[in-house]
Amino acid sequence: MDLLTSGRGAAEGKTVLTAVVDRDYIDGQQVHVMVTGEDPFADDIEPGDPNGFADPATYDFSIVHFTDTQYLSEGAVEQETAEERAVWESAYAGVVNWISANKDQRKISYVAHTGDIIENNIRKPADEAMQRQVTGEFEVSSKQQRVLDDAGIPNGVIAGNHDNQSGTENGPEAIYNKYYGPTRYQDVSQGWQHAKYGGPWKEGDNQNHYDLFSAGGLDFVVVGLSYGVTREEAEWADSVFKKFPNRNGILLSHDYLVPSTNPDGRGAGFSAPDGSMLYKTVVEKNPNVFLILAGHEHGVGTNVKPKVGQVGNGVVELLADYQFYTVSADRLGLTEIGGYRPEDQLQFGASFFRLLQFDVKRAELSVDTYSPLLNDFGANEYDPARRYNGLEDNMVLPVDLTSRTTTLQTDSLALYKPTRTIGRSKVASGQVASVTWDRLKDDTAYAWFVTARSAGGGVTASEPSVFVTKDEHGRPGTWGPDSPMHRWFNR
Repeated sequence: MDLLTSGRGAAEGKTVLTAVVDRDYIDGQQVHVMVTGEDPFADDIEPGDPNGFADPATYDFSIVHFTDTQYLSEGAVEQETAEERAVWESAYAGVVNWISANKDQRKISYVAHTGDIIENNIRKPADEAMQRQVTGEFEVSSKQQRVLDDAGIPNGVIAGNHDNQSGTENGPEAIYNKYYGPTRYQDVSQGWQHAKYGGPWKEGDNQNHYDLFSAGGLDFVVVGLSYGVTREEAEWADSVFKKFPNRNGILLSHDYLVPSTNPDGRGAGFSAPDGSMLYKTVVEKNPNVFLILAGHEHGVGTNVKPKVGQVGNGVVELLADYQFYTVSADRLGLTEIGGYRPEDQLQFGASFFRLLQFDVKRAELSVDTYSPLLNDFGANEYDPARRYNGLEDNMVLPVDLTSRTTTLQTDSLALYKPTRTIGRSKVASGQVASVTWDRLKDDTAYAWFVTARSAGGGVTASEPSVFVTKDEHGRPGTWGPDSPMHRWFNR
């Protein structure tokens, strides 16, 4: 059996497959053809406009993902002057203010921050000055995240290694819980529509928690796991996904993938210590988990895995951490108020976020990356390592939503076998060749093949067409490519 042709199916309209076969495939007057349909979780979708978001009319809802805002929170506290500190904080504010202003137009249903909210709680503060710095950074980040709370936007924040002393500051007394504890989300979730705060993994400790929301006619469960996941915490996450088997599952992990080494960002490995363990303990065991969002590692990574744990369980894994991307001081307006040289490069990459736009019927996810501070979609242009080509941040991916279905219906099959030469015509280059085809019956379908040859005898074009041999007078006539007397059905 040989593959003649194939095509990507459409959610609406018809898919037409056309192929030409030689005499080896003809059995008497028949050609035996098998048409098959499959759901390969195909990752061959055109990426769309690299300089703009998807049209909201083409998708049902969206999610925002941003992460590793640590340098923005740090700079908003440690810089020498109020004017300088305001520049750093404006980068963080640009993200949350854009989300708040665009929540309705862009159909934003949930916002995920995957950790490293701040910079300097990576270890126990050595003195009072550092403790004040840590407190100040948490207050800046909390103030900015509250913009989302005040707008009534469902959102979740997990702790990175710079927020929980590399995974060692746990429990209700952790400073993370002072600013992002269960009480905060129990209160703000009262204003959420079509969403609710599920709760913390243990009383008073929100470093691991889950949320529920509904959008696009589907239900979702989001489980967030902070840095340094223990086996007990992973098993808790597994239990939450199992508790809601009919909800589409999203896992938020600070530490899950390492950056891809490919220009398009594809093919990322697991990060240590959390990535591989979470995959085996949580992702593989829960067929409702379809999306993982991560930060921590500096760069991007995209994996589309069609068969995770069992056939038919497709998973998309996304790393999107821009914290090391740099912006010139003159672009930031710091040459006058900060004394920087215009060419000085400062780490403002966390001003980029991703908008994940979901088309439920097509089971597709459009990913666009944008910085309100810079009004720019080209994140890769700010990567000092110049690792990527732009395709890593502008893409359309298949998503295995529980609504995903595949159907196949063949409504017609036609076979056309040439039986005689209609005619030949020789014309100068650029002129129209035509021949007369007579003895045709009305209301009968015919097919022709046109073969154009150059002066040297080489074949330059061959195009089959089908037409109905009936004009307004019911007569056959002269048939050329510009004739009004035929109707084309091109391949």
